[in-house]
Amino acid sequence: MVGTRYIDFVDENRNEVLGKRNGKRRIAIRFYYPGAETEDAVFCDGLTSRKKKWYGRKPDLSLYEKRIRIYKDLEVVDGSFSLILFSHGYGGYVEQNNNLCQYLAEHGYIVASIGHPYEASETVYTDGSSVMFDNSLYFKMFKPFIPAVIDVYKLRAEKLDAKQALERFDAHQKRYETFMSERAKEWRKDDLAALEKIRQLNEDETSFLYHKIDFSKGIGASGHSYGGALAYHHCLFDDAITCGVNIDGGLFGDFGTAVNHKPFLQIDNKSNLNVVSRAKLYHDKPVHFMIFKDIEHNGFCDLKLVSRSKTSVGTCDPEKCLDTLNEVHVAFFDRYLKNKDVDNKTPLEFDQEMIETYEIY
Repeated sequence: MVGTRYIDFVDENRNEVLGKRNGKRRIAIRFYYPGAETEDAVFCDGLTSRKKKWYGRKPDLSLYEKRIRIYKDLEVVDGSFSLILFSHGYGGYVEQNNNLCQYLAEHGYIVASIGHPYEASETVYTDGSSVMFDNSLYFKMFKPFIPAVIDVYKLRAEKLDAKQALERFDAHQKRYETFMSERAKEWRKDDLAALEKIRQLNEDETSFLYHKIDFSKGIGASGHSYGGALAYHHCLFDDAITCGVNIDGGLFGDFGTAVNHKPFLQIDNKSNLNVVSRAKLYHDKPVHFMIFKDIEHNGFCDLKLVSRSKTSVGTCDPEKCLDTLNEVHVAFFDRYLKNKDVDNKTPLEFDQEMIETYEIY
C-alpha cells in the first residue's frame, strides 16, 4: 500500500513577497511512501474541490479513480528508503502527479511533493486555510505579454541545432521572461528549506519518518514543467541532489557555462526541444533525452487520465503514456540513485512503445 501524509511549515529565514499576506513564507509538503498494510485504510488523493476544477466542470474521474490508490497516515513499512523531491509546474499543485508519486512509492522510494505558495493553483495548509495563485503574476510572467507569446510560438517552431536553440532561448528569456528566469532561485530555497525540515523529521523519534530515509546515496529530484526546470537547477547547484528528471520544462535561468555533474533525464513533447537544449550541451555525466509520442505538455500530469483535449494532453493512450512515464522514472532512479551507477550510459530498460526518440549524451 502507498501511504501519504501532509504537513506544512514556516520558513523563518524568508519573508513572503507574493500574494496579499505579510509574514514568513509557508511551505506545504505531501509525502508518498511504502505504507504498512491495514484493513481500515482511508483513501486520500488530496484533491480539494478547487483543485478538481483543474480537471474541468464535470470531469470523468473513472480512470483516475481506477489508478489512484493512496491512503492517509499509514505507518511507513520497516526499512529505509531513498528520497525524491518533486515539484509541480507553474500554476499546478502538489497532487498534480499523484499517479507518478504513487508508483515511485510502490517501488521503494519516499517522495516529497513540495508546494510553492502563490505560484500553485492552490496551496492548502493543515489548519484548513489555503492560498490561491497570485493572479498579479500573469502580468509578470511574459512582459510585454503579446510580443512575448508570439515569440514563444516562433521559438518553438524554428529548426535549430542545440547551440542555436540555447542562444535563441537565452535571448528570449532576457527580453521577455526575466521574472520566470529569476523565480527558480526562490523555488530552490523552498525545496532546500523543505529538505532541512525532512532531515529534522528523519531524526525525530516521534516522527513517522524517523530513520526511514537513507541519505547515504544522495537525493533525487523530479518535476513537471517549471518544477522540472527546478530539478535541473538542483543538479547544477545543490550538492545533496544526486540526479534529476525534468518532465517537459523549459530550462529557465541564467546558467552561463555551468556544467551539470549529475546524471539527468530530460523528457519532452516534440514542440519543447528548443527550450531544453542546454541539457545536452553542458554536462559530464550521462544525459538521457526522450521525446514521447503524440503528447502535449499537460499530458505528463494526472490530467491525462481525465481530459481528452488534444491541445492540452495530446492523443496518446493515457494509461500507456503514464505507465511509460512511471517506468522511466523508476529505471532512472534505480540506476543512478539507489545503485549510484553514475557513469552508466547504456539505455534504460523500459517499454519504449510510447517513445518517439531516445538518445543518450
